[in-house]
Amino acid sequence: MPCRLLILDDHPMLMQGLARLVAEQPDLQVAGQFSSGEALLAWLPASNPAPADVLLLDLHLPGLDGLTLLSHLRQQWPGMRVLVFSTASTLELVERLQVLGASGFVPKSADADHLLAAIRAVYAGKHAFPHAYQPVTQQVPSNSNMAILHRLSAREREIIGLVRAGLTTRQIADRLSLAEFTVSTHRRNIMHKLELHNTAALVQFAHNHGLQ
Repeated sequence: MPCRLLILDDHPMLMQGLARLVAEQPDLQVAGQFSSGEALLAWLPASNPAPADVLLLDLHLPGLDGLTLLSHLRQQWPGMRVLVFSTASTLELVERLQVLGASGFVPKSADADHLLAAIRAVYAGKHAFPHAYQPVTQQVPSNSNMAILHRLSAREREIIGLVRAGLTTRQIADRLSLAEFTVSTHRRNIMHKLELHNTAALVQFAHNHGLQ
């Protein structure tokens, strides 16, 4: 069965070109094309499963932005994998995409073969992030175990779970009725205790240890 692909991009010529490229692939088919997040949400059914396997998502959209949409899609339609296709490609952005549950990222400067390979990898249940960004999900120390968990306070474990859920520092502060500075301090202490260097590694730690 071919991969059912949705394309969300606000540039009509680019979207048409992508649709033609996909149409030439016997194992891929375009299930829908959208120019805004609102249009996509209006088309998707209210319940699972989503009528598509992979969403090719641009981040810079009119109205609902791509990051907010990504978070919503992963909660409402977890079975639909999201491959981000964007001009922005900073390390911080890619880490944020990983935290929010994207299955991959392809810069718009990539060639067609790279994009098609990423679509197929994501459809197969793999991650498709550029090689330069792969290590960020592999920075959990090898000695992560129950002894390390005991070094964390109950509040710190709670904050890690909220980070894993995709909440920002401000959202965590609001959720826990704390000052944003207090949450930032907790996060710095957590990273120091666990010897981690970025949010993606912290999310991976939370996943490995069941913190949610």
